[in-house]
Amino acid sequence: MERKDSIYFIRHGETHANEQNYLAGGIDVPLSDLGKRQAKEAGRIILKKGLKFDEVHTSDLSRTKITAFIALKEAGQENIPFIESAEVRERNFGIFAKKNKNLLKKSFGYGAYEKKLHSPLEFPESGETFKDMYERVYKYYYNVLLPRLKSGKSILVVCHKYIIEMFALIFAELKVEDYFDFRLPNAKPMSKKDLINYIKSESKLLKEISDRITYCSSWIIIAAAFFAILAKAAIGLPLNKFAFLITTCVFLGISTFFISLSLNTSCITHSFNLKKPFLVLWCLKFVLAGCLFLLFKDNVASSLVMLFLMPPAFTAPTLSLLWGGSLYLAIEKTFLLSLLSPLVICCLLFCTNNSFYILFIPFLTVMFFSMIVPTFIAQSIRIKKPVESAKFAEHWKWLGVSSIILLSFLSIYHFTPTNIFDLWLGDLENSALFFKQGIIVLLLFLFIKFFAYSASMSVDKNASYTTDIYICHSTPNIFLWINCISFQPDIYYIVFWIVIAFFMGILLDETYFVYRFNRIVISEKTCIANVKPARVCSTTGPKSLKADKLHIPIG
Repeated sequence: MERKDSIYFIRHGETHANEQNYLAGGIDVPLSDLGKRQAKEAGRIILKKGLKFDEVHTSDLSRTKITAFIALKEAGQENIPFIESAEVRERNFGIFAKKNKNLLKKSFGYGAYEKKLHSPLEFPESGETFKDMYERVYKYYYNVLLPRLKSGKSILVVCHKYIIEMFALIFAELKVEDYFDFRLPNAKPMSKKDLINYIKSESKLLKEISDRITYCSSWIIIAAAFFAILAKAAIGLPLNKFAFLITTCVFLGISTFFISLSLNTSCITHSFNLKKPFLVLWCLKFVLAGCLFLLFKDNVASSLVMLFLMPPAFTAPTLSLLWGGSLYLAIEKTFLLSLLSPLVICCLLFCTNNSFYILFIPFLTVMFFSMIVPTFIAQSIRIKKPVESAKFAEHWKWLGVSSIILLSFLSIYHFTPTNIFDLWLGDLENSALFFKQGIIVLLLFLFIKFFAYSASMSVDKNASYTTDIYICHSTPNIFLWINCISFQPDIYYIVFWIVIAFFMGILLDETYFVYRFNRIVISEKTCIANVKPARVCSTTGPKSLKADKLHIPIG
């Protein structure tokens, strides 16, 4: 008989694929820095629980072998036999492999994507069926693992998300049709009982709510803006400027916390390097905008110019994840320029007659309480609790998206004139000014988009980081800008139009990236239309080797 808790499972640590939001499957991808820390924490959990293993089973992909080696070394058991097998390799995702998960959802539609990925009846073109994956895991358990367990061995299995979730279905005596995305955490040692309890505690409804909020976020933001206009016209109750500043800090801080919780710590710390090639273009931009800011005496003109002095929106790394960028350049630009931009603005304000308090104190307030503090807290948690922080971020990141939706509503409500419909209908003499400023803002954002596109085309257009360059240049941090200039007079209509243009711009950018992605997917589907789905099965069976012969770089 199998002994109680004689088998434990660990999903490999976070990889670059997890970090950058794409499906890896059978493709070999390395662990991220967080993944290596997660593997160490898994080893400490093994040591704390007093678990002793006779052998460890891994797939033939390096991310599982490295996770197993780091964890067992931390637990003082690195010399036990390692047995690797392609039978527990991650599912072959076919044309979905190496594709951004959010773009796949946008391209196929949420429902169709879920069916392709998680239905036993459908599968991605040239990929492995759910049924085939379940069957090979079933056979591996009963033909390889169970006989060893019955012989008295204690076993650790380190493999992949979908594979371990198939083991969980087997242990819970559930059918493959009962599966939904259980969002198994990385690098958490789990017994058979733990797996059963985990998949039974997961909420399919909460998972779908989370996914759909992220999936529809661009449209929800536009809807929130529309309802804010209606609410202001109906209620007419103004927001106090200081109350707006505080609530902006709160919601932006929540968003920043969840963004930072998912960002590579070392990438953030390495981003503060002034010897960056991309800084040349930003320096030219700062010089040009600075000269114009000093030249213009009009409040509206100088406020518009200040928009060019803003760093990238702190959501730039998230947009990179959603739209298939490389992520790292977006992080570098966002953090470095968020430090340089305030210095530039501070120097300019000392050269003008503008009140330092009115313009810069709100800016610093937002920077400190909405960016620096949440980032510090999130990164501290990520470093100290790498396994739990990643699990928490995966389950609750939709709260960060929701905070941006609330910010959209709040910003539009605050800056919508109470007589907005009279202005639209042209019944007031201010209508001309209202629409004139709207046209100015439209031209301004067209210029911003053109500049961003030109900047992204100045490098290799096929490189993934061109997306990050475009995102960083096309999404200035308007929440910093709003609070920086909102205490000035004569800018009411301008801010209203800029908030509208900013959120509409995000939707249009997303539409463009999805269209470009669709062309790639259609091209690949055409090429493999008559190719049968490949199966990922080992013909040689498990392969045994010692940990000291793995030659694993754990750096």
